[in-house]
Amino acid sequence: MYCSNCGSEMNGSSCPVCGRTLPANAHGQIDATTGLMLAGWWRRVGATFADDLILIIPSLVVASIFAQLDGNVVGALMALVLEGVYMVKFLSGARGQTIGNRVAATRVRDAGNGQAITLLQAFKRWGFIAIYSAIELAANPASIYIVAFIALVDNLYPLYDPRNQTLHDKFAGTIVVMA
Repeated sequence: MYCSNCGSEMNGSSCPVCGRTLPANAHGQIDATTGLMLAGWWRRVGATFADDLILIIPSLVVASIFAQLDGNVVGALMALVLEGVYMVKFLSGARGQTIGNRVAATRVRDAGNGQAITLLQAFKRWGFIAIYSAIELAANPASIYIVAFIALVDNLYPLYDPRNQTLHDKFAGTIVVMA
């Protein structure tokens, strides 16, 4: 198993190079391609929940301001942009972690080599979610059901995928690993 922080080979649950240790309750399968420990579904849910809690008030403020200026659709799109800036900035950093990932002790890595993801990968990861979220803004009443279905499939996909990847992970070429 390799360290998701520096890429060195782990000595049990600790890294002899950077000193990082896995959380005591960390357990999971080792990815055959990268040698990193994959994060389980519940850790991913925890990271998403924490990020949602962090983003809810700023998103509502931005949506309200822009909705007053130019309508609800523009307000919703600007809130989506705010969330995108947060996600892309944090995930494309060297740590590959949003604040929610830090809370859940996970990080996002390149599915091919286990290294930090690129700005493009972070954008593609967020963009996949942003596109299906923006469908909800369509005037068609069925759009909410379409978005709910896509979101459900996307978020439950790791339960069936051998690398615990969501559809947005597959689209961006990323995996979520233990930090």
